[in-house]
Amino acid sequence: MQHRAVLISMIMLIGCGANSIPSHEALSPLQAPAQEQQKASTDVPVQFLLTSAATDFKKHGPPGLHFRDVHVGYDMTKGGEKQYMLCGEFLPSQARDKAEWTPFVTIKTSGYEQYVGDQVTSRCKRMSIIWEKGDLSTSLQSRFDSLP
Repeated sequence: MQHRAVLISMIMLIGCGANSIPSHEALSPLQAPAQEQQKASTDVPVQFLLTSAATDFKKHGPPGLHFRDVHVGYDMTKGGEKQYMLCGEFLPSQARDKAEWTPFVTIKTSGYEQYVGDQVTSRCKRMSIIWEKGDLSTSLQSRFDSLP
């Protein structure tokens, strides 16, 4: 009799499992699947780096800039932590005819560090960098343009 109850319970659970909602929809935000948590954990440094780079260029750069080949990635520190960086190139509006694009890197530290010029090229070309997303030039441009 007890085996019959267990068997019926198992059949009901298996039958309900096929028609149930996906497991991640039933979870609270604190229990989101690993893929969604990973995306959220990546979005925070990406947004921070885009805002930091745009703000720094607005404060210290010429009034009009254009951006290209902007990508975010990370490298592992000696301590095993991910260190995110935003690499790309910029061109002042008045230099458009000269087409001398300048490389830059914005690195997430306890705050951020931003470097411009040829010395950053080697930093952004390291084989150990794991690139996260496609080209973020449009995102950086819109943040830069929206700042007063």
